[in-house]
Amino acid sequence: MRIQRAGDNAHDWELYDGEGRIGIEWYFKETSALPISVMRYHLEPGAEEGQHHHLEGDPDSCSTNSSDEMYIVTQGEVIITAGDDRRVLRAGDAFYAPEGMQHGVRNESDAVAELMLVFGPRGQHPFSQTGAEAFDAEVDR
Repeated sequence: MRIQRAGDNAHDWELYDGEGRIGIEWYFKETSALPISVMRYHLEPGAEEGQHHHLEGDPDSCSTNSSDEMYIVTQGEVIITAGDDRRVLRAGDAFYAPEGMQHGVRNESDAVAELMLVFGPRGQHPFSQTGAEAFDAEVDR
């Protein structure tokens, strides 16, 4: 049985020319056989990740491999940006950035925010998908 306790693989990191440092915790970074990576972000007020994208072969990409990325807010409030589009996300909200999409996250509130990130290469989903959600994922709600 593998267990990772909070703080076992935590450190602060300055990302993609963002302001401040973000507390990051990787989960089973070196031992998972899943084709994804999972991490937790801890953003103090004013901290930001900075705009970036993941696209293989693009010299401006922050990574050498293409990957999709999902952010899930677990605490507080953040601003997610995708190019010039800005949206407020609160605990329980999520954002999905397909490979190549310019995106970033910033804590503009007065309280700590935490997010879970799941990212990895595109592949076959384990369940059949319709290609559309029951809600309109593009509407600003």
